[in-house]
Amino acid sequence: MSKVATSPTKTVAIIGAGIAGVSTALYLQLDGHRVTLFDPKRPGSMTSYGNAGLIATYATLPTATPGILMKVPKMLMDPAGPLSLRWSYLPQLTPWLLSFLGNSVPHRVRRNAYVKSLLLNRAWDDFRPLIEAVKAEDLVYAGGMLRVFRTEQAFEGMKARELELMDYTRRSYELLNVDEIRQLEPALEPIFPHAIYSTDSRNIRNPGRLTELFADHFVEKGGSVTAEAVVDVGRTSAGNWRIRSNNSDSSFDAVVIAAGSWSRRLAKKLRIRILLESERGYHVMIPAPKQGLNRSVHFGEEGFMMSPMETGYRISTGVELAGIDAPPDYRRIRRAVGVAEGFVKGLKVKEESIWMGRRPSTPDTVPVLGKLSGMDGLYFATGGAHIGMSLGPTFGKIIADLVAGRDPGIDLEPYRPDRW
Repeated sequence: MSKVATSPTKTVAIIGAGIAGVSTALYLQLDGHRVTLFDPKRPGSMTSYGNAGLIATYATLPTATPGILMKVPKMLMDPAGPLSLRWSYLPQLTPWLLSFLGNSVPHRVRRNAYVKSLLLNRAWDDFRPLIEAVKAEDLVYAGGMLRVFRTEQAFEGMKARELELMDYTRRSYELLNVDEIRQLEPALEPIFPHAIYSTDSRNIRNPGRLTELFADHFVEKGGSVTAEAVVDVGRTSAGNWRIRSNNSDSSFDAVVIAAGSWSRRLAKKLRIRILLESERGYHVMIPAPKQGLNRSVHFGEEGFMMSPMETGYRISTGVELAGIDAPPDYRRIRRAVGVAEGFVKGLKVKEESIWMGRRPSTPDTVPVLGKLSGMDGLYFATGGAHIGMSLGPTFGKIIADLVAGRDPGIDLEPYRPDRW
């Protein structure tokens, strides 16, 4: 990537070194700004490490959809189900949950899917320059994503829920029969008569390593990483932004909050209310069989994904709303692992590692992106939930445009941090 003409050089602090933070750092650095990343953890070692490894341009469907209210009792009663709520967290979750249910009505579902699609439409164009800059083309391939179904009922249910929205948001897909599934994925057992193939999504062989490469490139080009937690953020008497971490106190022209699920706590310090919850997800790494999958495959009835990675297969699943600090509950991921052997030829499940991450999730499934009126120099880039990996570079490009005073090419009103 070559540098572009921009506004005068600024000092910028970015809180959070996941894919959103490091992508923002790279795009700001490209504009000539002096950028410091703050994160107590190694870049790319948290949620950006453990996801399913997709640039999921198909994923416009919001989590809140018609009929979700009727599923709430099951979410509370089945802690190992694909979507669950912890009873003990329900009082704290109530404001988010009420807004979530309010976003499940049809006209809001269409609106939320549409505004997500506007970001996803440009995801690859914003991702590609960063991949090329770090020479990581071998880590990303255009394999699409396949969702398979064992029963007619589940397949027809998916079509009724999703196809109209996919057409409305102009997603590319193909409906496949059993022979077409076998040609596309011969490693699957022949027990899936139906599938939907999202053709234009891309697969990432190691999302954590890709994020690390972005961070390494940022440092090589003169960027700074402070491996400390930010404990306070606020304005100085001169109108700049003050960042206080564990061992330092610094002033910056601008601040970007890209701290994932921890962004809400930082916003609260600034008296900004954002409805952001920690949507916990899980994965298990297992050895790859000799005859492997060609892309990520989602198993419809069971609700889990299997993704071929550099170091084996990653089985990922789960939407658990239990707060940011609750201990992990591995029952749902181990339930998925328990049935996985019957789905892929030659697969022998041996748990090599198990992981939990925290996706930053809004009740409308729309990211928190942009700036606030009256708070010049403060920006948010979070709330990607299931498409956080996909949208990290798009967040970065948009924030860089805003800092430079350029038109970001998209109306940011639907993503306003203070929309609640």
